Amino acid sequence: MRYFAFARAHRSCLCLPLSFVRRRAPGSGASPADPIVSIPINLSATMSRTALLRSRTLSLFFLLPGLVFILPAPAQTVQDLAVSAQFQGDYTGAFTRGRALVAADFDLDGDLDFFSGNPGDHSFILRQDRRNGRFGFFVHQILTVDELSWGAAAADYDNDGDYDLYVSCGANEGECYDHLFQNMLMEEGLLRFEDVTETAGIKGPVPDGETDPIPVASANGVWGDYDRDGDVDLFVSVNIWKGTIMDGPLSQHPEDRPLAGEVADILGRNVLWENNGDGTFTDVTVARGLHLTQRPTRHSTFLDIDNDGDLDLYENNNTDLNVLWRNLLVETGEPVFEDVTAAFSPPGEDLQFPYGSFVSCAADFDNDGWEDIIAFVNNDRETVNGSPYGSGHAYFLNQEGAGFVNVADEVEINNPHIPDLGVMGSMVGDLNGDATPDVYIGNGGPSKGQFDQLFLSDNRPGMMPHYANRSDLIDFPAPVNPRSRADYPPYPYRTHGTNFVDIDGNGTLEIAVTNGGPAELPDWVREPNRLFKFTWPSPINYVRIRPVGDGVHVSKDAVGTRLRLTVRSPRGDTWNIHRTLYAGQCFSAQNGFALHVLIGPATVIEEAQITWPDGTVDTLTEGLTINADLVVTYAGTAGARVAADTPSPYSHLSAEATFTGEAPLEAPSMAGGYELSPLLPNPFATRTSFALRVAETQHVRIDLFDLTGRRIQQVYDGTLEAFTARAFDLAATDLPSGVYLLRVTGERFTATRRAVLLH
Repeated sequence: MRYFAFARAHRSCLCLPLSFVRRRAPGSGASPADPIVSIPINLSATMSRTALLRSRTLSLFFLLPGLVFILPAPAQTVQDLAVSAQFQGDYTGAFTRGRALVAADFDLDGDLDFFSGNPGDHSFILRQDRRNGRFGFFVHQILTVDELSWGAAAADYDNDGDYDLYVSCGANEGECYDHLFQNMLMEEGLLRFEDVTETAGIKGPVPDGETDPIPVASANGVWGDYDRDGDVDLFVSVNIWKGTIMDGPLSQHPEDRPLAGEVADILGRNVLWENNGDGTFTDVTVARGLHLTQRPTRHSTFLDIDNDGDLDLYENNNTDLNVLWRNLLVETGEPVFEDVTAAFSPPGEDLQFPYGSFVSCAADFDNDGWEDIIAFVNNDRETVNGSPYGSGHAYFLNQEGAGFVNVADEVEINNPHIPDLGVMGSMVGDLNGDATPDVYIGNGGPSKGQFDQLFLSDNRPGMMPHYANRSDLIDFPAPVNPRSRADYPPYPYRTHGTNFVDIDGNGTLEIAVTNGGPAELPDWVREPNRLFKFTWPSPINYVRIRPVGDGVHVSKDAVGTRLRLTVRSPRGDTWNIHRTLYAGQCFSAQNGFALHVLIGPATVIEEAQITWPDGTVDTLTEGLTINADLVVTYAGTAGARVAADTPSPYSHLSAEATFTGEAPLEAPSMAGGYELSPLLPNPFATRTSFALRVAETQHVRIDLFDLTGRRIQQVYDGTLEAFTARAFDLAATDLPSGVYLLRVTGERFTATRRAVLLH
């Protein structure tokens, strides 16, 4: 909203003549018994309001002509479900040094799974198992062992319909090679990740004049179709300072180390990997202009700063100046980036700051249709580096493409700011259903933990964002699992990857958090993960919309799709909610591939406007059911289709569990002692495929029969090893069209599938 530029200069924005607010001294504690003082404030004279700090009640706004009343609401409750959900991370008998946490429905069964990246420990896929109304997680496949796996981001880079995974390596803890894992679900029928780093070519950057990639300290990657060619590309943020965070201040503080640095101290640069569409990638960083800065980058963000339809980039540099890059694809026809940091900094603003920003997030915080930026800092050095802002995080509101204004003071996101250890873990998203994204700040440093902060918005839709500090809701130690063999470290912890996701499927969002310290430190920095479950005083309606591209004009995962939802309450009030589908957000985190929108008290969705990454805009008014999962499919000029989102044909599978090392990890059980996937495709013209897995090693025979019971083909006759997925092809080029029966006979089971052959 552009009025913030005026508000910043004149300290005025809202024009209500009088309001009554709770008021306490900034930074003070509070208890349920604290008296509430009603103080009249002329909002035309000031925008600042004192937040509720660590209060046990929320506030409800009741509007009457000329007045705003804020009354106490029933306190919501928060539980940590990590023990019952088997999410604390003690799968090997010890907790992990948690970093990345990526949520995605990797097995396409309708439930969210996770990738957990842990430097110095196992990094693995956590698959969700939901039975009889209960849910839990088990280790499905270990992807790396003892590597410095720091960041991760999921996307469907090969456009086959399942979600693949990029894993970055190093960041603060040294140099190593990155990984790209291809999800083989579509190819084999069972969930398995294959390391395709070498063939894809994204192991690391190749220096000029050389042929082999070098190991660098990659912090994280974000996916997006920056060139709008129908497949997603990858931007990798690289910490160019050599060494690790344990080497001391020289590697972290440029006041002790000139910004230009010594050549011997610098290794690598950020990398833009362009997807070639054939499973390989090309480093186009120099060709696209993103090589001009060489700074210690951490967690950058793709977003569209000018609403022209292409992806721009906020380069987030720790202990250095930040950079805002504008993509010129729409303007010039070439996806080249230009530095617009100064051009998008109105008078009194400077987007180079905050100086010590470790992580950034994008969201439309004020729901005006323009994406905003929040940059979290991990130090208190703003005043000594020429920043126009005080100590604390920056909350940049987009002025309709004319620049960004930092309104952190007005929204009270720094009330209080904790500078001593810094921020890494973070996430933004609407938890309480008022349309404004709430903010989770994960604090802590390598040396010790720090309590996290939760800022819940308390404004009405369409108003300037404002937050109340509700850190009290999450400020408690992890519950102890009496059956765990892990040692529980002192609270608080070192927070990293954080997700806002609906794990239990009831429509509201849980907060999943991974914790842990550096790989170089002993076991006492292995810390339990958290899974915060909120119970709100009033029902919150929602809708989940999963956009799906065609894989030609729009990538199958539809990353970058933007949604404007118009909703209506029973009183007839309407408001808009804006969301964007990101693949990599905040600190090494991701919230899945569905746009989960809480609509609060609204009971009707009047309209959903979908803006696809290729620029196509679809406006939907039919089939928009509340409290439902919907899928919207891109169809170009024919118009998008909306339908109920149902699990894929693989949803009944418990999928293969793959283990390495000596970790005593429990494999999932299989009903009936086997798992047989559907035939895909079915019907088929010449060839179809299926997969089989058995719980015990045994002899298995697979035959194809016609409907008279005559066996016409033997597909397999041999031994299958326990818990090993085996893929089979069924060729039928010499058979007439018709219906056939595939029979699988083991020593302890028999199963059939119907195959429809259509030449």
